[in-house]
Amino acid sequence: MIHFASDWSGGNPFLSADIKAAVAVFFEAKQAALASGLMPGDEGFPVPDSRVAEAAAGGIKLTVFHWGTIAWAMYAIVGLSLAYFAFRKGLPLSMRSALYPLIGNRIYGPIGHTVDILTVFGTIFGIATTLGLGVEQIGSGLMSLGLIEEKSRMVTVVSIVLISAIATLSATSGVARGIKLLSTFNTWVCLGILAYFLLVSDANYLIASSITALGDYLTDGVSMTLWTARTPDERIWQGGWTIFYWDWWIAWAGFVGMFIARISRGRTIREFILGVMVIPSIVALVWFGVIGSAGIYQSLYGADMGIYTAAVTNWDYAGTLYHSFEVLTPGIAATVAKVAALLVVIIFFVTSADSGTLVLGRLLAFGRRPPVQQRIIWGMMLGAVTLILLLLGGDQALKSLQAASIAGALPFTFVLIAMMIGLLKSLREDGESMIENEEHIRKMIENEVRDLS
Repeated sequence: MIHFASDWSGGNPFLSADIKAAVAVFFEAKQAALASGLMPGDEGFPVPDSRVAEAAAGGIKLTVFHWGTIAWAMYAIVGLSLAYFAFRKGLPLSMRSALYPLIGNRIYGPIGHTVDILTVFGTIFGIATTLGLGVEQIGSGLMSLGLIEEKSRMVTVVSIVLISAIATLSATSGVARGIKLLSTFNTWVCLGILAYFLLVSDANYLIASSITALGDYLTDGVSMTLWTARTPDERIWQGGWTIFYWDWWIAWAGFVGMFIARISRGRTIREFILGVMVIPSIVALVWFGVIGSAGIYQSLYGADMGIYTAAVTNWDYAGTLYHSFEVLTPGIAATVAKVAALLVVIIFFVTSADSGTLVLGRLLAFGRRPPVQQRIIWGMMLGAVTLILLLLGGDQALKSLQAASIAGALPFTFVLIAMMIGLLKSLREDGESMIENEEHIRKMIENEVRDLS
């Protein structure tokens, strides 16, 4: 909704000024029409034109751009490097192993230690950013259900402490089956939420919008990736959106890459790339395409401006989802949907913190399962860092989380570049040795044939 209709720092930079003006005029006219008692379908009620429709498509495309292939490409780089050097070269399942082609046995010295430490810092701040945003969503959900009157420091503290405690308990007690069950349950609830939006909104519009976003992204993805801000407003926008997202993904790359590597033994590189980059990108397209298009459709054609007001006017990024349930299905159905969404948020962040606790320990234990004491320390550390960032940030908590993510990702970016160089070098050497072996085998076969004849 924000990429579609907000004019913050000039708004979506991939939309023309004419299109942005058309969107603003449309919503001003719609608000005036509703205020005068007109309803959708009445004579004189504004109808979105092709420029507004183009802006709606641009909003979904930009969201998919931020959350799709580029994010998973960063995870793929780390995951492929770890899996390749661990399972093919016999090195520890650790970040430092990816630098072996560049520095050799020095990975076991200070350079290797530094690489793992930088990964740890990036992971801590990346997960802290996620938990911080999750706590905001939990607070909004509790407010929407009427369980609390307003967000407060007490709600923030209690939420983080509970999430961290449950995650640490899970990571130390070995209840992997319980976490697996929770994750499976969450998957089904998410599918239910998607089905909800398809049923209560215009399914044809949602599906068409998602397919259009896919085509637009495939067409414009490269140019969007290389786009660089030129004006002060554009720089503010790019820093607040694209750069923040990319830094967030980089900060998470060590964490996600470790998990991907551990489950990828026996896969070919082609299978790995398809599984890590293509399938999750399609899931992101479906999720944002369906839910985002539902909000846009209601704002364009519905008789309630609530979703537009929450997202665009109030910038309630944490509460708009809950508010959309009230707009689409007032009453008991909205309450059930809110409870489902709140459960999804809580479980996602508990399992993320649990996984993060284990990975942080493994990062400094050469890929081995860390001792219980270490897992407890990392679980407490994640909760403490998140709490400090939110409490010190105050009203600017989102900015403090963004700054933390960028601070954690910047040093790890250089590690990521080194990993790419090391992986390419090792793959090239493997390719050359395979060609030499094939040539040797070919000559042996030719000699055997010659002897037989």
